[in-house]
Amino acid sequence: MKLSRTALGLTLLLGAAAALAFWTFAEARRQREEIEIALREEASLLAATLGPGLAAASDALLEIDDAIASRLLDSARLLAELARDADPPVERLRALAGESELDTIAYLEADGRIRSLVGDPLEPGIDTGLERVLTGAVDEVVYGPDAGSELDHRAAAVRLARGGAVLVHVHSTSAYAFARRLGPENLLRRLVTLDSVLYLAYREEPGPLLVEATWDGGALPPLEVASALVPVRGRLAFETSVPVETPAGRSASLRVGLDGTSIARASSAATRRTLLVGVALAAFGLASVAFALVRRERDRERVAAARRLAEAEEARRRSERLAIAGALAAGLAHEVRSPLNAIGLAAQRLERAHPDEAARGFARLARAEVGRLDGVLREFLGLARPVSDRRERTELGALGREVAELLAAEAAQAGVTIAPGGGAAHALVDREAVRRALINLLRNAIQASPAGATVRIEVGDGAAAGGGALLRVIDEGRGLDAELRERVLEPFVTTRADGTGLGLAIVRRIAEEHGGAFELADREPRGAVATLTLPRSEAT
Repeated sequence: MKLSRTALGLTLLLGAAAALAFWTFAEARRQREEIEIALREEASLLAATLGPGLAAASDALLEIDDAIASRLLDSARLLAELARDADPPVERLRALAGESELDTIAYLEADGRIRSLVGDPLEPGIDTGLERVLTGAVDEVVYGPDAGSELDHRAAAVRLARGGAVLVHVHSTSAYAFARRLGPENLLRRLVTLDSVLYLAYREEPGPLLVEATWDGGALPPLEVASALVPVRGRLAFETSVPVETPAGRSASLRVGLDGTSIARASSAATRRTLLVGVALAAFGLASVAFALVRRERDRERVAAARRLAEAEEARRRSERLAIAGALAAGLAHEVRSPLNAIGLAAQRLERAHPDEAARGFARLARAEVGRLDGVLREFLGLARPVSDRRERTELGALGREVAELLAAEAAQAGVTIAPGGGAAHALVDREAVRRALINLLRNAIQASPAGATVRIEVGDGAAAGGGALLRVIDEGRGLDAELRERVLEPFVTTRADGTGLGLAIVRRIAEEHGGAFELADREPRGAVATLTLPRSEAT
């Protein structure tokens, strides 16, 4: 009887241990499947939200190419009209080249010889489409690269009424610098800075791979098996490929490599839970504790997965807004800039040539309004313009004094004083981008401050608190509007009737693309503090 009870106890013990072991492995497998499902959903979310943005960015490149071609052709037509009787003076041509941002203006004889030239010499291959204009086969032509080409020029030529032709030219390196940065690759590069995304590759069918981006800038691993864990340069990636729907109906796919650490962590957790079986054999009382610990760990992992999805959703919304802003900027460049250039040039010509002073006054007014509209358009383009990869060691105190001097007259007109503070802090940044951000912050502070107030610029070193170089702008306005406090850094959110709501959004994007941060807070007893945190540069 005693042996039977012992055998029964051992049987119950072994049965409980087997049941607990079975539950442990089943739970680990179920958890792994849940994480894989969450990762696939995250990849599908990226694909579903990136598709319109990538397509819009591709379309934006085409729009910008059309805008550049249209601007060149409009400039060539105007120069042809100015040379109806005789070539304009060289001084006038230099002024027109500067105003229209042209690298070369050339008037040519019917046999191709150069009659007059302003700017850079004509490069080899620049006369590719010129022969048809000189021979009269066509009256005008635009030629050069598409937005993605590696050729080095973009030109337009118009036949002159008295024979010969006028040719205008810009280098593609400068003409397409912004276009290349606005494209799909820039959207992917922003997303791979997230902790949960290791690499992305966008492909349109049929055709070769369009763009790809990895977290460390290295090459993409070869695609072996869809939806699998693959090691990539010391990181574990969860690989999957998702079809992408584009507004234009093109067939495309997005290859996504997500951080697979969570799955590896799940396997490690399974090993740990298996060890709990041995503990349960020694004391059944620990089984309930182990069960509670496992459930709590699962809850933490679910919370972490939900947080990653929320971060991906926020990144998606920002990417979508930037894509929309990029497409809008390209549309504005295509629809507005060329007519504005033509209006400005016509107003300039009217101001110089018309004998009536009243007419010249109207021309000056028209040029001023064209300049204002061009400034608004540049602000739209600034939201989509990415920060350059070029970094230089910049002393923020000196930069603050430089910008304060630049805006001193604007502040004085508003009755506000700018006080650049002392101290020094060095940051490793794109100096021009940070300068644009500081100009936006100072202008906001000037507009928010009453007459007689002082706007202060402070620099500091946040290294003691684990931060970077700090740049602060402090105003004495009424502070932040409670209704807009949560949305004030979003694009197109503004409290001014004549504002575009892009200034603070541009500042935040510049900070984030430097790996820094931007904060806007109230201060006591009144006013607001805008803090820009940038990567610190060590002394050399």
